[in-house]
Amino acid sequence: MNFKETVSNIIRGNVPGIEVTTPEWERVEKDIITVARSFYLEVWLWDAVRGLHKGEERISPSSNINELIAAIEKAQNTAIIFKNFNPNFKSPAIQQAIRDSLYAAKTAGNILFFISASGEIPAELEKEILKIEYQYPSSQEYGELLLALKEDATPEEMARVGEALKGTTLNEAENIMALALIATDMQVTDETIKLVKKQKAMMLKKLGTLELYEPEDLPEVGGLQIIKRWLNERRLAFSPEAREFGLPFPKGILVFGIPGTGKSLIAKTIAKEWDMPLLVMGNILDKYVGESERKMKETLKQAEAMAPCVLMIDEVEKFFAGVGGNTDSGVSNRVFGQFLTWMQETTAPVFVVATANNITKLPPEFLRKGRFDENFFVDLPSTEERKEILAIHIRRKKRNPENFDLDLLAEESAGFTGSEIEQVVISALFRAFSAGKDIDTSTLLEIIKETIPLSVTMQETIEAMRAWGRIHAKPASVNEEEEKPEKKAEQKRKIRF
Repeated sequence: MNFKETVSNIIRGNVPGIEVTTPEWERVEKDIITVARSFYLEVWLWDAVRGLHKGEERISPSSNINELIAAIEKAQNTAIIFKNFNPNFKSPAIQQAIRDSLYAAKTAGNILFFISASGEIPAELEKEILKIEYQYPSSQEYGELLLALKEDATPEEMARVGEALKGTTLNEAENIMALALIATDMQVTDETIKLVKKQKAMMLKKLGTLELYEPEDLPEVGGLQIIKRWLNERRLAFSPEAREFGLPFPKGILVFGIPGTGKSLIAKTIAKEWDMPLLVMGNILDKYVGESERKMKETLKQAEAMAPCVLMIDEVEKFFAGVGGNTDSGVSNRVFGQFLTWMQETTAPVFVVATANNITKLPPEFLRKGRFDENFFVDLPSTEERKEILAIHIRRKKRNPENFDLDLLAEESAGFTGSEIEQVVISALFRAFSAGKDIDTSTLLEIIKETIPLSVTMQETIEAMRAWGRIHAKPASVNEEEEKPEKKAEQKRKIRF
């Protein structure tokens, strides 16, 4: 049900008090007026500058609340729209007056709409005022906005721009679109869409809770064959054909394992291969009462507005730190519960990728079957995977992997994570450059022998993680080799000081 249909039902049911949380006051005002007039209701408006008015006719000044209440009590069959009236709710007298007005409105046929960006309603009125959601604009509305700026816009251009602007308000969309069109001589090109997405990313960053990531090139991920196959089977699950086939939208995956094994890179790869925007969720917790819950609600609403998309929560065990305790007056528990409820109930095609290094710090309810589509454990890369990772990083540095003994390098780097292998290549480049030569197999071997991998420095912790992962999760890759203790001891003996 869209917003206009909801307002229509509110008028039919004569619900006296409605609160709409949105920064788009002009758009919601227009929608309410359209529906109210279709029921032959009068429409009055209130704002802090002009007070209560009907068109050009001023009914009461904004400074005189008594006159305002008196005018409301005399109204009949009227929709009264209050824009940012919420700061006035701090007065007990106004709270009582509004409560009395709401009671009288039931018989007078009046409906009071309170529109604000904060959505703050005092406890004294919470049970009297119904809160409803206001959706972001549709792709069609974005397209019509483009048509207003560029009269010769084609339906294809309108659809393309509409898709790029999803998740923005109409005012934001108009400013972003105007800037992009001016920069590209009023043409809708690939560069226009790129500029639109860049401006939208900057807009999201201002919120502080979401960041839009658009990788230019497809990231290469070495190994992880099982998780790649699993994801490939679901890449078409967001299509209309999948709905007709009876498939639900995939919910997401929880990826945990040893640090540096490419867990975060998986989310970027999914977004690029599935041609979806990648939203990275930032810190939600706030020091002010109620702000954390509001931020979480707004963040999830934003993600739904940009769907289909991939939503990544990196190091989720830190993100929900404090769950189960009482160090923050239960804020973490409430935000965590809010997120779990959303995951369970949302019907939007938002694919959640949560990564974790320490799975034991996560609450049990986060790990239960059905929360995510699958829980994957990323182990240390096998010999073949290390060869693949070495080849990827050597290619990234514009060298030919065929000029290196990858078999030897992979064998000698047993126990190394993907990020450690990347640092080996970078360190070898520094050494070769300082020596006035290019990197080769021997330079890489030197760095490998000088490096103490995480699997050695944190041997007991890593082994405990691997043991837990083998039992409680699906492996992300086929890894039949088992590092021998002798190999680890040999690595220690090769350390050069």
